Amino acid sequence: MASIRDAVEESLNEPHSITKFFIFTLPVFGAVSLYMNKMQNSIWFLILAALSVIVILGIMSRCANNVMNYRDVTLPTFNIFTLFFDALRSGIALLPALAINGGIAWYIVTKICPMISLTWMSQAIMYITYAVCGSIVLTVFMLFCKKFSFIDVFDVKAISDSCIDVLIQGIWMLLQIAIIDAIITGSLTYLFWLFIGIENIVMYFVWCMTAVFNIALIGNYLGQLNYEALHQAEEKAKKKKEKEEIKELQKS
Repeated sequence: MASIRDAVEESLNEPHSITKFFIFTLPVFGAVSLYMNKMQNSIWFLILAALSVIVILGIMSRCANNVMNYRDVTLPTFNIFTLFFDALRSGIALLPALAINGGIAWYIVTKICPMISLTWMSQAIMYITYAVCGSIVLTVFMLFCKKFSFIDVFDVKAISDSCIDVLIQGIWMLLQIAIIDAIITGSLTYLFWLFIGIENIVMYFVWCMTAVFNIALIGNYLGQLNYEALHQAEEKAKKKKEKEEIKELQKS
């Protein structure tokens, strides 16, 4: 079973992990600092924001791939070009799923939900739509990260068989990460608020590093989830195919 505890231990116990998290946090921290200073229209903000997206997508995809393929290390290397390449191909692989599911979600939320008179039912349909479409995109991401193969993202059967399992496990994963953040980062934030104040550069950096660390945890957890959600679905499909072949042989 996928374990957030294993994800935390593997991310922190890896050699040079703290140094990697520090370096990966720098562009995110720079973008956040410029945004907080109302400089989001500057060229530097755009550059750092783009680098932040590369870091986030690169870390998540590389962590997932390393865990899925049972490598000794889970975090990306210090090579920025490898990180950029991982982020680029992951982004390209996700574009069809994002476009299709984003379009479906937009249509349901903006066209169908307003037609429902009951507010609670309209909101329920909206949240369910976002959750299911999001889980499909996440499943596509997991399929791609296994081998970094663009063909795998169009495996409709694997997506349909696994997306609900990914949804349930994804919700559980986010709850666990939220608890970890509340205990560690939340406690540190409270101490800063109590004695120094939270509007300072150190606190901003801590929050940014927490976000980057969370991304690594998500990638690691999705890598572990590959066996439970995707591998088991593949095994069920194989067994079903074998049973059908046996029936055909018996008929013949």
